[in-house]
Amino acid sequence: MSGDPAEIDAFLRRLTRFFLRNSAEGAFDVRDVVRRVGASFGVRADVLLIAEAAVVTVAHPAGPETVATVRAVPQLARLDRVAQSKTLVTAITSGRLTLAEADRALTTLERSRPPFPDWLKMIGVALFAVGFAPSVQATWREVGSSALLGLVMGLLFLLAGRFRRMDLVLPIIGPIAVGVVAFGLLDAANAPGGPVLVMIPALFVLIPGDYLCAAAAELAVGQFTPGAVRLAQAVFILVELAVGLIIAAEITQAGAASLNERTVPDSLPFWIVVASWIPFTIGLVLTFTARPRDFLWMLLLVYLAWGAQLVATALTDHIAGTFVAGVVLSAAVGLLEWSDNTPPRIVLILGGFFALTVGAVALRGLTTLEGGQTGEALSDLVAAVMQATALTLGLVVGTIATLVKPGRMRPAPARAPTAS
Repeated sequence: MSGDPAEIDAFLRRLTRFFLRNSAEGAFDVRDVVRRVGASFGVRADVLLIAEAAVVTVAHPAGPETVATVRAVPQLARLDRVAQSKTLVTAITSGRLTLAEADRALTTLERSRPPFPDWLKMIGVALFAVGFAPSVQATWREVGSSALLGLVMGLLFLLAGRFRRMDLVLPIIGPIAVGVVAFGLLDAANAPGGPVLVMIPALFVLIPGDYLCAAAAELAVGQFTPGAVRLAQAVFILVELAVGLIIAAEITQAGAASLNERTVPDSLPFWIVVASWIPFTIGLVLTFTARPRDFLWMLLLVYLAWGAQLVATALTDHIAGTFVAGVVLSAAVGLLEWSDNTPPRIVLILGGFFALTVGAVALRGLTTLEGGQTGEALSDLVAAVMQATALTLGLVVGTIATLVKPGRMRPAPARAPTAS
């Protein structure tokens, strides 16, 4: 036994709660991490995930089996803590930390301050929107509108992070505020491509395309309870966003009929579209509080995912292109994750995941349906379902392909020191 049974149980519960709280993009690794850490302390641990809760079971070699439930609301607010948790888990499973040292390290991690001031999240959301804008409409108007609307959304995002009650209603308040400014100040109703495309980059931080794919992936690998709940949550958020835009259109007298989209020829040079992923990734780092030193890793994976999709789509079509991009992204992340010196999977994959997710297509479908473009709306909704499924399957295939780490790269199993 590597420590007092009660202390081991308490630590594993805390560790489970930490990873559950940071599992907004999928809870795939929670059970595996807790199992490996438990084995390092000489116990057999298992986790049953139930959306916002987890049942932790710990079997001791010479004692009773304990069962406890931990609760936490999954979120995506502190990628820096998630990145540091990989170092902590590696130190535990390699036998470098005693139970007491691991407990103190987890406490330090939970209390750690973010790497930059909170107000930079507002700038981050704006950069996130500006960087994504050329992929929605490659026009200068789209970029300029996204900068202003991104600041509006950024302010709301910042306030929601400080006030829990506001966070609960952000998916409805956000699109209303962005819509009122877009219709009232930017005359979005008469925008060349329609108002919806003007507002999507600013709302991208709220669009749950990543939730949709994470939910589908959880369902695909048999994690039915968290997957079903996350899927329902994603669909409801999409409906909230669409309703918010409709309310904004009616408040400003633009009317729901104005919520349509039209094809606009690209006017931005291609090199600007390519370069736009740099502010996009900077915005991602600031918005979700990633470590500055992880920026280049995230940017590399964004370009890999986007480039793979661009090439594969040119050779095939959108569905196959999205699938191939998902395979390439997930496999690359799987290979990089083998090293103890790289960030964890969620940090590596998040930027590329956002670049590929199709929640914006689903939101366009819901809003243009209300705007009267039934054919285009249904086409967008079908495309969203097909592309989300293709991306999910691609991510699953890429993950499975790199699931088994070569023996020469796999560290020898070790138990934590017995001193406490």
